Amino acid sequence: RGRRRRPPPAQSPLEKVAAQEGLSLPKLTGKWFLVSVASHCNYLAEHSHQLEATTVMVTVLDGQSLAISTFRKLDRICWEIRQHYLPAQAPGRFLLKGHGHSSKVDVVVGEADPSSFAIFYYQKGRSVSVKLYGRTSQVSDTIMDKFEQHIKSVGLSEDVTYYFPTYGFCDSADEFHVLD
Repeated sequence: RGRRRRPPPAQSPLEKVAAQEGLSLPKLTGKWFLVSVASHCNYLAEHSHQLEATTVMVTVLDGQSLAISTFRKLDRICWEIRQHYLPAQAPGRFLLKGHGHSSKVDVVVGEADPSSFAIFYYQKGRSVSVKLYGRTSQVSDTIMDKFEQHIKSVGLSEDVTYYFPTYGFCDSADEFHVLD
């Protein structure tokens, strides 16, 4: 008697983000262009003047996880960064495991029309970022407006939103420039 109840764990920001209903993973397959990122990431803030055009190839494995290859230049060399999004507890939610205990990233597909755009939320620790991918390197104003609503919903704003170049893409990397 008289034991105080432990307070409930603080809700993680992504718990209140709804995943896209009825998302068909196979339709996400193929090539995407990274259009914009909203994030409090210091790296982006410091390097915003030298962001590189970035493309992503999505493959669906075993019907439920995503293999993601990101192609971007680093010092004028094309690199491929490979990641594996494992299915999390609900459709449209994924887990990206890094090296070490604390480096997991929660991923939610917030909204997507696989023929034109996809908005992904990423959470590492307490910090959330939102990425807009397009099937083309430029997207319509309607899609940009949707993206702005999504970033506001998690407390981000226009001043931490970065736009990626629409030219200078790499399509492949040689085998010496692959990071798993």
